[in-house]
Amino acid sequence: MSIQRNDEKGATLVFVALVMLVLLGAAALAIDAGILYTARAQCQNAADSGALACGGRMMAFSNLNPGAVNQSKAEGVLFANQNKVLSTPVAINNGDVTIDVNLKRCRVCVPRTQARGNPVPTYFARIWRNSVDVSACATAEVSIGNTANCIKPWALPDAFDDANSNGQYDAGEYYEKGVTSYGTNYRSNGYDVGVPLVVKQADPDGAIAPGQYFPIDLPIPNSPDTGGDRYRDNISTCNSTPVSIGDLLYTENGNMIGPTKQGVEDLVAQDPGAYWDNSSNQIAGSAYGATGSPRIIRIPFFDPRNPPTSGKQTVEVTNIASLFLEGIDSNGTVQARIMLTSGSDVGTTPGALQFVRLVE
Repeated sequence: MSIQRNDEKGATLVFVALVMLVLLGAAALAIDAGILYTARAQCQNAADSGALACGGRMMAFSNLNPGAVNQSKAEGVLFANQNKVLSTPVAINNGDVTIDVNLKRCRVCVPRTQARGNPVPTYFARIWRNSVDVSACATAEVSIGNTANCIKPWALPDAFDDANSNGQYDAGEYYEKGVTSYGTNYRSNGYDVGVPLVVKQADPDGAIAPGQYFPIDLPIPNSPDTGGDRYRDNISTCNSTPVSIGDLLYTENGNMIGPTKQGVEDLVAQDPGAYWDNSSNQIAGSAYGATGSPRIIRIPFFDPRNPPTSGKQTVEVTNIASLFLEGIDSNGTVQARIMLTSGSDVGTTPGALQFVRLVE
């Protein structure tokens, strides 16, 4: 004989209701947490994109004056706003970008908050909160590098303190790698941006030694070319072999006028409208923008106290700088202008190479 207690009626219904509440809570946690995580990741992607673009723009300026700062901020805003967060376009402004001129750092923040009128909405969790603030920030800095590829086959004496202003190194004049080098703080003319250099001498009177007109021998990996053909190809194309400060490079003997002319003309033809604008001290007229022209080249520099002598010699790389290749004259002399930007070089040794990296 069974006895049913009246106070146990509906116990199962209460239990089911409690279980449903727990399941709904778990669903809210799983779905809304996933949405918030996605929104946070997309905010971070937009901030990273904006910070890198801002830092890349800073590299184009020798002086981060207010105008340069505003242009760099605008570049960061432009690239960040090309992203979306949960199908909604990012909409930041210059106030979301801060630049530390001394550290050469750019910080970009992408907020989706109640204060900005665009918080991330919740769905299952609406019984607790209708929306949640989500934001992300990223900081990029312009750093100095010591390794690069796409080196062109020329090597020049590095900058020194030319006490008598004769343009040649004389015994006792001050030189220190990374201190007097092109593109360093020691230099008093805006890190040398815009300074013209002869990167390939054609006049025997300008040779650093008999037969030494600044060419160097850069092997092309897996290439059967030798001599003049390899030298020409190293001018017109990118040699993927990395070159670092401290490496030893062999000189290339002879004037190499024919291969130089062919290689330079092929390289110039890749962006024929580009030229150096003295008023803005940067590249203008390029089909690739101020920092993307294929005529931006990288060359190594050696210690001016230890120049090569006649014959096959080695020189030690003490600096690597980025330059804009202006062209070649009728005599075969190749001229270029120093600039700061140098793409994705890596390293920490002082010099003229620059690259942008995320530090936050």
